Amino acid sequence: MIETDSMNFPVVVEDLTEDWLLGLIEESETQARAAERRKLRYAYQWAVLHPAVGPEDAATWGDLGGRDRDCDLRIAGEGTPLVAAYTAEPFAAALGLSTRAGMAMLADALDLVHRLPRTQQLVESLNIAPWRARKLAQATRTLSQEAAAYVDAKLAAVLDSCGPTRIERMVEEARATFDVAEQAEEEDEQAADWGVQLHHGPSGRYAGTSWLEITGDTPTLTRLHDQINQVAHDLLDPDHPNSDDLDRRKIKAVGVIVDRALAATGATTGGPNKLYLHLDGENLADPTTGLGHAERLGPVTTGLIKQWLDGSRVTIQPVLRTDRGDAVDQHDPPEWMRELVILRDRTCVYPYCETNSRDCDLDHIDAYVDIDDHGPPGQTNPDNLAPLCRRHHRAKTHAGWTYQRNTDGTYTWHTPHARTLLVWPDGEVRGL
Repeated sequence: MIETDSMNFPVVVEDLTEDWLLGLIEESETQARAAERRKLRYAYQWAVLHPAVGPEDAATWGDLGGRDRDCDLRIAGEGTPLVAAYTAEPFAAALGLSTRAGMAMLADALDLVHRLPRTQQLVESLNIAPWRARKLAQATRTLSQEAAAYVDAKLAAVLDSCGPTRIERMVEEARATFDVAEQAEEEDEQAADWGVQLHHGPSGRYAGTSWLEITGDTPTLTRLHDQINQVAHDLLDPDHPNSDDLDRRKIKAVGVIVDRALAATGATTGGPNKLYLHLDGENLADPTTGLGHAERLGPVTTGLIKQWLDGSRVTIQPVLRTDRGDAVDQHDPPEWMRELVILRDRTCVYPYCETNSRDCDLDHIDAYVDIDDHGPPGQTNPDNLAPLCRRHHRAKTHAGWTYQRNTDGTYTWHTPHARTLLVWPDGEVRGL
């Protein structure tokens, strides 16, 4: 295995002494910092090249859709210049990043230059790891410029060895000192973000496990937590105290609390659930080795599927022929066509986007022509439709991105800057 040192001389890694190897390890950290610094420099210059004409034309986090769809919060903190909408897409694509990750890098670069100058100087001299500086930029983004400068003065010199707890304490100290009104506003904004989110498959892998995230006022959640603990204690079998651990009893306790709440309202169920399962009927015979696939979740054993369906009322949809290609003379595709495209492509077909296709718009690749409510016939067909999330649908419509679907199921995208990217059905992206 051959590497190069900082002077570009080749070295055989297996032949290195311990002292030499440690020296090269230290060099590699400096090289990594220089590479990340270079990206931040490029990010800042890309933002400089794309100023917003006015606030109404500026990029905001709401451009990304999802939970932030209606958010008009600027991408960087107070005191940074506004950046034009659709600035992040080509920048992110050049780095092989999602749009959100590209936008975050632009925001971090702007904050470092305009709000955290001491930290920025130490990034430039390679005395702070750029990833640490970016963490500080993100932690101070909602502070006023004065409060951010206070944190910068206090932490820049020690940031390279500073943990997240110290940063968090310093940010809250600065907010309380300089942004008292903003602190109250922050509390109101926090309340606006209260809600319940269900995520399937912690750590990106689903095996019959989901994750429920609740954000709300402290007293209510404390009472809920106390109730869960009480019910979990009541579920303990004194004759078999080791049969079920506490955490498993807490999950059972949630089920008990839900059942009690439904019974109190006279309901027997929380309403219908729609689950998209794909499996071969022959696999149902063996609950141990049979395997199916649940959309948004991943592979599930037929044994778990049987548990889900036991005692439930089930409606089975007929098998859809995915080779259908017939067209309709209308803008909106019929349900069978929409389902076909969703199953075919699975996610938004824009480079590096992983938004589930069921959450996407169905875009006419060649724009639909509507003349007197008719237009040329046959424009709506599976080969001329593709799922695009709302942000990337708008980028295609308004920001100069174009694409086409190829016969092998890939998509060829053309950026506004004469770049060409090939997107494969499995999400792989290649530059052409």
